[in-house]
Amino acid sequence: MILKAPESIKQKSEKIFTKHNVNFNNDINVDLESCLEMKQLTHCLSQLRYFTDDTLNTTLNDSEKPNSDYRLKRCDYVIKEELFPAWEMRDKILEQCRFELEEYKKKLDLNHPDVQPTKPTLFTGIGTDYKKENLDPYKKRDVIKKTTADYVDYNASKKWIEQQLGVEKILKERSVSILKGQCNEVIDFQAFYHQSRNP
Repeated sequence: MILKAPESIKQKSEKIFTKHNVNFNNDINVDLESCLEMKQLTHCLSQLRYFTDDTLNTTLNDSEKPNSDYRLKRCDYVIKEELFPAWEMRDKILEQCRFELEEYKKKLDLNHPDVQPTKPTLFTGIGTDYKKENLDPYKKRDVIKKTTADYVDYNASKKWIEQQLGVEKILKERSVSILKGQCNEVIDFQAFYHQSRNP
């Protein structure tokens, strides 16, 4: 899946561009490889959070005209052009990685039917062709090593997604609290966000 950053995020990232920033003018590629590698997507998620949730209070207070009419317009702009598009992009990254990992796990289980959590031992049955095994005594060891590495990568990426979802939950709750204080205390911003994603 190829994702494009919201225009407001591109503009912000250009103003504060350093060697550590993600270049949001480039498309973000979310595929199995990037989900297993995690580093690029972690950096991307971190930058998206920085440009929106982490600086939300400052962004909403950034006003020389603190009257309520201006503040409401500012809130509307920040919510629709910055915050919700960034939330949506982060959600799409994590949803796509979850999908990619589920498909990867199915392939792993299909290719390694002897490596199932319900089996009594982790690697029973690998190398049951004894004639071939005798010709290549390292085959069983190599298969076990490769299989173990594949499952380790899968488990690490799955744990990474769970951690990122936890971070998302905390950040969104904090941002909703800021929005209620700065913009409108009666609106359910989480529900509003979900409605905007599924019109």
